[in-house]
Amino acid sequence: MIAPALPLDEMERLESLRSLGLLDTDPEERFDAVTRLATMIFETPIAYISLVDETRQYLKSRVGLDLCESSRETSFCGHAILESQALIVPDTLGDERFADNPMVSGEPFARFYAGLPLRGPGGFNVGTLCLMDIEPRVLSEGEIARLNQLKTIAERELQLGSVIRMQDDLLKTRNALIESQRTIAQQMDEALAYVVSLLPQNISGKVRTSYEFIPSSTLGGDSFGFHWIDAEHFAIYLLDVCGHGVGSALLSVSAMNVLRGQTLPGVDFLEPSQVLAGMNRTFTMDGHNGLYFTMWYGVLDVATGLLRFAGAGHPPAVIVEPEGTIHRLGAPGLPIGCFDTTAYATGEAQLPRGSCLYVFSDGIYEVRDPSDSMGTYEEFVAILADAPLAETVIARIREQKRADAFEDDVSLIRVGF
Repeated sequence: MIAPALPLDEMERLESLRSLGLLDTDPEERFDAVTRLATMIFETPIAYISLVDETRQYLKSRVGLDLCESSRETSFCGHAILESQALIVPDTLGDERFADNPMVSGEPFARFYAGLPLRGPGGFNVGTLCLMDIEPRVLSEGEIARLNQLKTIAERELQLGSVIRMQDDLLKTRNALIESQRTIAQQMDEALAYVVSLLPQNISGKVRTSYEFIPSSTLGGDSFGFHWIDAEHFAIYLLDVCGHGVGSALLSVSAMNVLRGQTLPGVDFLEPSQVLAGMNRTFTMDGHNGLYFTMWYGVLDVATGLLRFAGAGHPPAVIVEPEGTIHRLGAPGLPIGCFDTTAYATGEAQLPRGSCLYVFSDGIYEVRDPSDSMGTYEEFVAILADAPLAETVIARIREQKRADAFEDDVSLIRVGF
């Protein structure tokens, strides 16, 4: 094993790192969303965002690793911050820097590593976005391009945290801004009220709908709807914009207006894959301030009970048959706006009479209990079989997690056929 060298700009680099104020802080969804997305796109068991200080690497976000920090001397990331591009190690056993590294010879038995340096204020490399696998592998040029796209998202979040703290400091020192902050808070409440006013009216008849929408403490990006496309086809859709705030809410409203108005040129709204592809072309990250969103879209043929659907980075919807049989509807796919060449596939499922379709955002199950354990998709699916009503599902989650409030927006649509 070869210990990483110190960068020539080490003092300035450490100053840049400390200015972020992220060392030894609690997990944050804005970083966790990036590492979860990385494991989904590259199908690796491990992804993390690390910050490298004088003697250690601190993992600000991690998937597939139990440790929250490790020695800089034995870290892969200590080498990665020395680079200007990605450090890719196809097989750690063939690299003298890492062959006898503790993370190779012991847990997690890493055989593949890819780390991209993350720049902080001043352009100094303060940390890394990393992938690990227990099997050797080689990344294609296209995969490296996607990894660099994720790096852009992670760096944006690093810089955003710095801006937020600067604003907070300014607010504390200027009492004159208190009144303007009250005005902003009032405007946020009005914006939330407007978002809620756009939610659809429940319907009954051949198709029966009910839903629950619980906004988080800050204005978020969840939105959903359903409507008749024609006399025989019923559309159901839900999207979740990354992050919180006015920008996320505005993008959510814009996307919903497109879906309700069916205004995507050349798109057949009876064909879910075309709808997602059209949304992906229209709502690019480059054109919407770096924001992206997950989405699920389905069309039910009420004459046959055939449900056709497609997902874009969104939790798979669930069908619960009358006798309790569960069907998970497809893989998540890639979010809207990340890559302009993404192709989406339409899946099909039969919705027997008396069945219920549930479409939801991840905020409904990503809830921490008092022991800081995060709820999972599978735990939530198990609840659906026993909780026939949307409000019953919410109550059951609160009871199991002993949680009065949700950390993210909660959206749940229940469609009975």
